[in-house]
Amino acid sequence: MKILIAGTRELCYFSGSFFLDRMQEALERAGVEVVRLDFFGDQADFSELEQYIGQRFDAIIDINSKLPYLVDENNRRILDLIDAPFFNYIVDHPLYHHPGLQIPLKRYYAVGIDAYHCAYMKKYYPNLSDVFCLPLAGTKALMTNRFEDRKKAYLFLGTYLLDDDITHRIQRLRNEINNATYQLALDLYESWNVEKRPIEEELTKLLTNYSGAKSEDEIVEYIQDVYELSGFPELLNHMFLVDRKKRNERRLDLLTILVESGEKIDVVGEGWESTGIGEYSNVSVKRGCSMSRSFEVMNAYQKVFDVNPLFHSGFHDRVSSAMANGCLCVSDMFLGLEEDLVEGDNIVLYKRKNLESVLEELSAQPQEQISQIASNGYKLWKENYTWEIHGSKWIELVKKISKKE
Repeated sequence: MKILIAGTRELCYFSGSFFLDRMQEALERAGVEVVRLDFFGDQADFSELEQYIGQRFDAIIDINSKLPYLVDENNRRILDLIDAPFFNYIVDHPLYHHPGLQIPLKRYYAVGIDAYHCAYMKKYYPNLSDVFCLPLAGTKALMTNRFEDRKKAYLFLGTYLLDDDITHRIQRLRNEINNATYQLALDLYESWNVEKRPIEEELTKLLTNYSGAKSEDEIVEYIQDVYELSGFPELLNHMFLVDRKKRNERRLDLLTILVESGEKIDVVGEGWESTGIGEYSNVSVKRGCSMSRSFEVMNAYQKVFDVNPLFHSGFHDRVSSAMANGCLCVSDMFLGLEEDLVEGDNIVLYKRKNLESVLEELSAQPQEQISQIASNGYKLWKENYTWEIHGSKWIELVKKISKKE
């Protein structure tokens, strides 16, 4: 088996290249021949890809890819000129990647990390040959600390974006599209309960109420008439700032509840100095670190506090990596995609309304019980979410497509 891995979009804390590196290592250990190309940065020269035109690969894989945009001098898609199915691994909500997902490639597959994301891509992108779900693996630090020797404070890893900047960019929708789209963004922000439904369902609900539409075709007509856009996916793409604003507000809100509980917490990530949360005596705010360094940081703590990025049926890599490093993971993730997760056995789950009581119960639990939950989480990671297992699932997927095509 021969696979071309191409990196075209770096993610926060260099996580894009990190994930591709781990995938490459896992595939090579399994005997796959991997050709690796990186095109990170705005000035990347994609001409190196042209040497593979006409060559055969069992798959081309990239994360949140820019490859679908590439064309030759005759305006032909470069990916169509290479004999291989292309897998676009979408590791965020697909609303952020609408322009690239809609491109009509001949052998175009999408892979998501959330069941709702996958269902969304299947529904709105008929140009895709198929869509699959595959969570990212968790990564274990090279050095392991004994649980009893670790810090008892909570660890939070994540970024906070300045709210004023996001609000200003939402206001620009008035000039970039029209006032109706700006007003829709405001209404979506006000009405969306992020714990109740994903953003696409909330937007559909709003549009149905506004238009009185009885069918999806009528909703599309309403979008084209009022918002002057082609359809639902393009409209949702313009709502990405609402998603981003909600994510940031939720992170700060939940983190504040934890802080005000009196529990000690170390916050590692960019932007938090602007919130004033570091003024609490039980909080230590530290600058963000690279993805590769974050696992060493995790391994020094007993508990990781996770605020999921508004996924409704997905397994975020921060959860699997907390488990990989023997931490007790306290998360607001939704159960659904991963049947092996058991509340109170290998993970501790919370909602906003019960976070205070969850924290109180944890503080009262014997150290042995906390250690056991963390140990069960580690066992779950080792059995299901290592990079070796992740690589084997990619191999199974590529073989499946090879037989199908």
